[in-house]
Amino acid sequence: MENKLSSFVFDQVKIPHFRKYLDLSSMRHRITSGNIANIATPGYKARSIDFQSEFAKMTKSGNKLAGLTTHQNHIALGNHQARPPKVEQAGISDGEINSVDIDKEMAGLAQNELRFTIAAKLLQLKFAGLRKAITSK
Repeated sequence: MENKLSSFVFDQVKIPHFRKYLDLSSMRHRITSGNIANIATPGYKARSIDFQSEFAKMTKSGNKLAGLTTHQNHIALGNHQARPPKVEQAGISDGEINSVDIDKEMAGLAQNELRFTIAAKLLQLKFAGLRKAITSK
């Protein structure tokens, strides 16, 4: 009974969505940091993810049809949350050593850090609200 109740309460305030958002932000941070670390690597192709579509896929809020698996060995189809995020690689332009644009990467890193901080603060406020609701008289 406790697991169903806690799952219900957490789902109502969208805590699983915050966890998925933070996980995806963390992954984007690692990818961007890897791009920056390889700024001088010849032939390196900058990697990125489409954050909005991946988050929509993880939270099942997209408009694409997801396949339903009826057995653990079935392969997930379509927009299924079990699929890992799709990491895209940029092509290298002629005359360039690699496809990393340091200005773009640093701006993306700062934006991602800001979004992560805001999401973590909102999650903290959700837990504070739950704590207050549980302990108030």
